[in-house]
Order: sequence, then structure tokens, then C-alpha cells
Amino acid sequence: MERRKYIMRTVLLLIALCLSIHHAETVYAETVAHSGKAPDFTLHDLQGVRHRLSDYVGKVVLINFWASWCKECVAEIPSLNSLYKRFRDKGVVVLGVSIDRHNEEIRKSMQKVPVAYPVLVDRDSEVFSEKYTLIGLPTTVVIDKNGYITDKLIGRSDFGSAAFAKKMDILVRKKSR
Repeated sequence: MERRKYIMRTVLLLIALCLSIHHAETVYAETVAHSGKAPDFTLHDLQGVRHRLSDYVGKVVLINFWASWCKECVAEIPSLNSLYKRFRDKGVVVLGVSIDRHNEEIRKSMQKVPVAYPVLVDRDSEVFSEKYTLIGLPTTVVIDKNGYITDKLIGRSDFGSAAFAKKMDILVRKKSR
């Protein structure tokens, strides 16, 4: 069973790599509407601090799945930083979830392109491939205050756009149940 899980993760990571290469020149994201409850998970950041998604109920959460070797992932970090700085005081949380195998790879990438929000480590891709069943990088999952997925953004996104800011304003103003 463990071997089967390993093979499945490896295949999914290869697909993600192929999609990243295929979309290397893409500068937009495909938005996939989604309405299910976001699967809960617990991951640690680079400092060893535990983050559980369910701890953020009542806030709008963006989970940005990325890897240091994914050029499009790294390219969208500055706009995610801007979004985080603009909306963090309004109840928006940004969580970067890296699927890199080694923390050192993540740290090297972050030295080149600093990240203002917490970066969590999903080295076995359990959250990426098993809980969220994602196959491409970068992918950003937008979760409302009640813990429901509102969007999956597949590919590089411009989080500094007026349209995305409007989406965040709507989600922030929406009352939680």
C-alpha cells in the first residue's frame, strides 16, 4: 500500500512538472468554481510552527501551492506578497504550501524572492495530491470565512489585479455563518 501511494505521488508530481513546463509562458490563471468544504490539514512552516487550516475559520484563506523549481510559481510571489500586505488586516490569510522535498530548496528560493506570508511544507505532497487532488502548479485555492472553497486558480495569477481585489473585498465583507 505504501509503495502504491509513493508511485501515485510520483506520477502526480511528474504531471505537475509537465503542466508547469507546458504553461511556462502562461500569464493568466484558469478559474475553476468550486463549492465544497475545504479539506482540513495540518502542516508545519519552515520554523517548525504547526498550522491547521481549521484554525483560520472566520478568515478568508488563500492556499497557494508552489515549488521552488516552478518558474511560474516563483513569478507570482510578489503579487501574493502585495495581496497579503493589503488584506491581512481585513481578515485575509495567505498560506504558501511548498511541495519541495527539502527545506533548503525552499529557503534558497526565498532568498531570491522573499515571501511575506507563512510558507508551509508538504514534502510528501499529501495535501496537494491526496486532500486537494491537484495536478498543476501553481494552484491557489480560495476559501471563504466558513471554510468553503470558492475558487481554484490553476496557473499563474495576478493577485494585484483590480478584479482579484474586488473578489477579496466581497469575500471579506461577507458575513460568516
